[in-house]
Amino acid sequence: MKKIFFFFLFVLVEINAFASEPPKNIIFLIGDGMGTNYVSSSVLSLKNDPFRRFTSIGFSVTCSADKLVTDSAAGATAFATGYRTNNGTLSLDPKTNQKLLTIFELAEKLNKQTGVVVTCSITHATPAAFLSHVISRNEHFEIAKQIVEQKVNVVIGGGKKYLMPKSLGGDRVDGLNLVSNIKSNGYSYYTNYTELQNNKPDNKFYALFEADGLPKASNRDYSLGDLTKIALEYLNKQSDGFILLIEGSQVDWAGHANNQVNLLSEMEDFNSAVNTALDFAEKNGETLVIVTADHETGGMSIVGGDADGCDLDLKFSTKDHTANMVGIFAKGPGEEEFRGIMDNYMIGKKLFKLVDSTYKF
Repeated sequence: MKKIFFFFLFVLVEINAFASEPPKNIIFLIGDGMGTNYVSSSVLSLKNDPFRRFTSIGFSVTCSADKLVTDSAAGATAFATGYRTNNGTLSLDPKTNQKLLTIFELAEKLNKQTGVVVTCSITHATPAAFLSHVISRNEHFEIAKQIVEQKVNVVIGGGKKYLMPKSLGGDRVDGLNLVSNIKSNGYSYYTNYTELQNNKPDNKFYALFEADGLPKASNRDYSLGDLTKIALEYLNKQSDGFILLIEGSQVDWAGHANNQVNLLSEMEDFNSAVNTALDFAEKNGETLVIVTADHETGGMSIVGGDADGCDLDLKFSTKDHTANMVGIFAKGPGEEEFRGIMDNYMIGKKLFKLVDSTYKF
C-alpha cells in the first residue's frame, strides 16, 4: 500500500512540475562586484536587507572564456547570451566575433517589453552587454549608437555625453545627435529625476540624468528603488510581459576603491531596488526575481564589528576583481532553476529557456 501511495505521490509531483507555468515577467538584478561577503555585510548590518526573503539560493562560477578572473563585459555577456566571451568583449562569439543573440533581442521577438535601470552610463559594460555587440567595451560611442537602434522600451541611467555631439555639450565628434534620434523614434526623453517622477510615463522612454554615471548613492535624493518602481509601473501596463535589467553599478566602484562607507551605502541603495522588485513580484504572482553578481571585487572580508551588526570592520585583499564565486538568489516561478553551483553562462541559458522553452542553443 505504501509503495502505491508513493508511486502516485511521485506522479503528482512530476505532473505539477511539468504543469507549472513559466514566469510572465523576469526582473534580473546585478550587484556589480557583489561577492558573498558583500551580501553578508548587508544581512548583518542593513535594516533594508532583502536577501532573507529569497527561497532559492545558488552560486555562480564567474570565469570568462579566456581568463580565470572575469571583467564586467564578459560577466554580463554570459547572462545576456548564455555564452562566455573574452574579457572586454560584449555579446560576440570569442572565436568568430559573430553576434550572439541577447535575451533582450529574444524577448523583443516574442513581443515582450524590455527595460534597463542602472546607476552607471548606459554604455557601461553591464547594460551594454544586453544592448550591443562590440569587440571592446570601451567603444562607448558605437555602443550608444547600437543602443538607440535597439527596441528597448525603458532606459534609465547616465551617459548623455556619448549620445550628443560636442556642439551640444556631449563628447561625440561624428556630429550625431542620438537624443534627437531617440525622440524621432517615438520615445519620451527625461533629463532629471524630478521630471521623470512628475510625468509618470505612459509611453516608452529614456531617462538620462548625467553626462556619465549617476552620483554615488549618498549624494542622490532618489534611490535605485525609486527608479525601479517607475520602470515597473510602466512595464506592468503592457500585456505580453517584460524583462527588466537592474544594476547596482557602483557597488563595484566602492569595491575597487576599498571604501567601506561607500560599499555599505551602495549596497543599501541596491537593496532598495531588490525590495521593490520582490514587493512587485509578490503582488503580481507571475514574476521571477533573480539577484546575482557578475564577479567579486576587492576580496572583501568581514573581520570585526559588534554582535548586532553595527560598526562592521571590512578588509580588502585587492583593488581588482577576484575569481571568488558569487551568490544567486531567486524567488518566483522558475526559481528552482537557480539552486546549486553553476557556471555563469548557465544563468543566461536558463533565462533563455524561461522566456522561450523551445529555444535551441
